[in-house]
Amino acid sequence: MRKIFFGVLSLSLVVIFNPLVVKAENLKIGIVDFQRALNEVNEGKTAKARLKAEFEEKQRSLTAKQNELNTLKDNLQKQATALSKEALQQKEKEYRDKFVELQKTLGQFQKEMATKEGEITKNIIVKLKQVTSEIGKNESFTMIFEKSQDTLVYAPAAEDVTGKVIAKFNGR
Repeated sequence: MRKIFFGVLSLSLVVIFNPLVVKAENLKIGIVDFQRALNEVNEGKTAKARLKAEFEEKQRSLTAKQNELNTLKDNLQKQATALSKEALQQKEKEYRDKFVELQKTLGQFQKEMATKEGEITKNIIVKLKQVTSEIGKNESFTMIFEKSQDTLVYAPAAEDVTGKVIAKFNGR
């Protein structure tokens, strides 16, 4: 009974998957590197420049606060022997408060920049996927794999469509 079952199962699998073997020679496989595309499409370049300008502006603000904190620390060290115990404690508290504020501001800044970069990247990736799908349909690709996510291990016969995706994306 088991032999008959496995025999029928084996025969069924051969019959079911036989068309796939025949069609395998008609496969057209492509690859796309979204990381490269993100860096090369005009929208990505513009967004990157905008983020860089915002980063530099915020960095200048943080540097100014850091310089102010360093000046406060230097003054505190110079005046430590001349100040009363209460005045010294007050200056130390002021320094600690400003230090904590700077650390908090830095954390918020890093979180804000990461969030903005993530949103911009996500929006461009969605558009890149649409363009890649259009190229896949228009040029009769069976599959297009994304290259930069380390999901594609080997693809000698795959056509890299990244350049086409970039050109079509920028042409919109």
